[in-house]
Amino acid sequence: MTKTKTTLIRGGTVVLGQTVSRQDVLIRGERIAALDNLSDHKVDAEIDAAGLLVLPGAVDTHVHFNDEFMNTTSVHDYYTGTLAAAYGGVTSIIDFSNQSPGDNLMSTLKNKKEEAEGKALVDWGIHSVITEPRPEVLDEIPLLVEEGAPTIKCYMTYRNEGLMVEDSDLRCILERLRDAGGMLMVHAEDNDMIEENVPRMIHSGLTRPGYHAKSRPPEAENRAISRCIQLVRETGSRLFIVHMATDKGIELVGAARSEGQDVFAETCTHYLIFTDKMLEREDGIKWICSPPLRSQSIQDRLWAGLQDGRVSMVSSDDAAYSWEAKLFGAESFDKCPNGIPGIEPRLNLLYSEGVSKGRITLQRFVELVSTTPANLFGLAPQKGTLAPSADADIVIFDPHAKWTMNQESLHMATDWSAYENIEIRGKIEKVFSRGELIIDGDRCFAKKGRGRYLHRRLNQSIKASL
Repeated sequence: MTKTKTTLIRGGTVVLGQTVSRQDVLIRGERIAALDNLSDHKVDAEIDAAGLLVLPGAVDTHVHFNDEFMNTTSVHDYYTGTLAAAYGGVTSIIDFSNQSPGDNLMSTLKNKKEEAEGKALVDWGIHSVITEPRPEVLDEIPLLVEEGAPTIKCYMTYRNEGLMVEDSDLRCILERLRDAGGMLMVHAEDNDMIEENVPRMIHSGLTRPGYHAKSRPPEAENRAISRCIQLVRETGSRLFIVHMATDKGIELVGAARSEGQDVFAETCTHYLIFTDKMLEREDGIKWICSPPLRSQSIQDRLWAGLQDGRVSMVSSDDAAYSWEAKLFGAESFDKCPNGIPGIEPRLNLLYSEGVSKGRITLQRFVELVSTTPANLFGLAPQKGTLAPSADADIVIFDPHAKWTMNQESLHMATDWSAYENIEIRGKIEKVFSRGELIIDGDRCFAKKGRGRYLHRRLNQSIKASL
């Protein structure tokens, strides 16, 4: 019988829930075995973490691998995407799988499992995306939930791209997910407003990147968020608003939650780091994403929403398109693939801009990038925590290191970076995935295909107080 390997991470500052304390972490096989003063334990390997933080591996529930959109495909697949994830301290990802025209819903799982086979370096799950809500498609929702994919996404815009779902169908999907124990995720932007604005601007010659943001104003988000929340009130369902980027949205979500509605929202790293001023630059197409970047005042309120809990978590919304593809929009913003590559920078940036600058506490930081995503998306108690018996997904982090984030210092597959020459405080030193050291400094030891499918089941006792 093969001996189970033991590793002791000694003397680090461990973040577990609201407790921050110096203690040792014992790994036995793939799990965390104990936390305490464990100096008397004999182990196979020992790591000195004195002066370092010991954090649960990050969970990113919003990535787009092999994503076909606006006449291109994202350059992150299940190898390059999970490689960047690993370097960014991300040990669990959940990817979106769009229903193709004419296909059934279960094919969304099959397709992604085939893409991940033999490639993924970290553990991965799937959100199916409904694009054709035919009756027979909705009948498959309970089957998806049983197969460990209980979260489904719908778009309220992108009609011309074949992604949009009407409000009447959203109601039906919410009801089916409610009954099956699932949760609806929505890209909330008012399509009618966008379809009116974009042609008018293009026809008037207003084609620079800044007009992308003007064509999708905060009110477009707010209208859609308000409609979705009303559907939740009427159906008693569970809703998650992806990449929220407005201050009014925070108020709407907060009000719904105060009523006891199960409404949750995330924001994304880029909304916390950049403002719409970036779109005025010569290379402004780098920052075209939807919803668009907002004003400094809205960014400040997003940080406040993270502090007070109305915004539950932060994802990357990694959408890594090549520079050649982004240049489709060089002459007209409506041709530019919407999205920013960001799976690797998220943890470092949120520590540097959040914890280091006093915007959020260390405990809240861990909640935002690890614990809450795991809890909300059915990965707890195995993911998102350093509690004994959890998977040994661990990040050893130097809070004092200073370095410059740019294309050369990152490991993403894109040939450009939105996060160029940003001074960072804090750096990932080592990453463990299920007890295996996969990142050590600038070296990756993970073997292709070691990542496992995450069969998820939502905790229905988690309510909007989270």
